Amino acid sequence: MTLLKKSAIALFIGTAFLATAPTAMAKPAGKIENQTPEGVKAAFDEAIAAAEAADAALQALTPGANNDAVLELMKEAKQALNHIESATVNREKERANGFLKDARGALIKGDLTASKASMTAAVEKFKELKKIYLSF
Repeated sequence: MTLLKKSAIALFIGTAFLATAPTAMAKPAGKIENQTPEGVKAAFDEAIAAAEAADAALQALTPGANNDAVLELMKEAKQALNHIESATVNREKERANGFLKDARGALIKGDLTASKASMTAAVEKFKELKKIYLSF
């Protein structure tokens, strides 16, 4: 009887492992593995363009205006930044993301001046990322 119980438990555990193994080994969504140098350069260009578009829209924003479009552009810039897969710029990428987060938070709170300053710093940091990558 104990052999039957142990066999049933072993069969259950083995089936559970087989059922979850494909999902555990799957590539995470949005992750770019083994990105080529050309792909990284294109991702930098895309991220810089998205950040500049968000900055231009933010600079044109007047106090009291609807800021939903600018927030959407900031979100697109953040997503473009996440497509950069290079270990050489990870720390600076986090800093650029921090400036972008600060700009977004200040805009949500209604502090347009702080948001513009943080977004300008974010754009400069995005450009610096590409310089760091190319000089490495």
